[in-house]
Amino acid sequence: MEVVDEPRHYHRFENDWARVYDVRFAPGETSLYHRHSVNTLYVTVYDTRVFDQAYGEDGGITHELPSGLCGCRPHGREPLIHRVRNEGEGLMQMIGAEHRGSPKLVAEAPLEAPFHTLVEEPFKGESIRCYQIDLPPGQSTGPMDYQFSGLLVSLAEATLSIEDDGVSRIVSMSPGAFIWHDGPGRRVLRNVGSTRFRAVLGEWR
Repeated sequence: MEVVDEPRHYHRFENDWARVYDVRFAPGETSLYHRHSVNTLYVTVYDTRVFDQAYGEDGGITHELPSGLCGCRPHGREPLIHRVRNEGEGLMQMIGAEHRGSPKLVAEAPLEAPFHTLVEEPFKGESIRCYQIDLPPGQSTGPMDYQFSGLLVSLAEATLSIEDDGVSRIVSMSPGAFIWHDGPGRRVLRNVGSTRFRAVLGEWR
């Protein structure tokens, strides 16, 4: 079956550029075999251990996936049919975001902004750049020019002030929560809570 039909890959959001789904497995739960055929950003929400078995194979591989692992797998040129099982002791949660197309405006150079760290691409995908965000309580990024559209995925409980083009709002984030933004735009992130904000930012290209 296609990934959109796999019952534990919960559809959450869709626009012209992305389709976002939330993968959740209790300990010991196994997916059905399903196909990935679109380049996809993956973000691991919690530390987890996952057994991955490709269709037609007798065995599989167990992966130790840390919270915050992110990257774009090039399923468009390397389709994958597999099933997965949660071999950890806690909830397995991942956010998947399919790259459905490139927005009209994309950034040539990677973003350079306070508290943002460019992630070396583990899967050699070309559609999405990834950044880790680590913003302590009371800190602000200051104004940042986001010359791209993208997806922000939270890894922690935190309270943020998000200012987009001069308009501010207070947002309570939780692990696995996400926000899509359409670029270009000027953004300021302020951590107005008492806990560190950890997140992944996916930049659509």
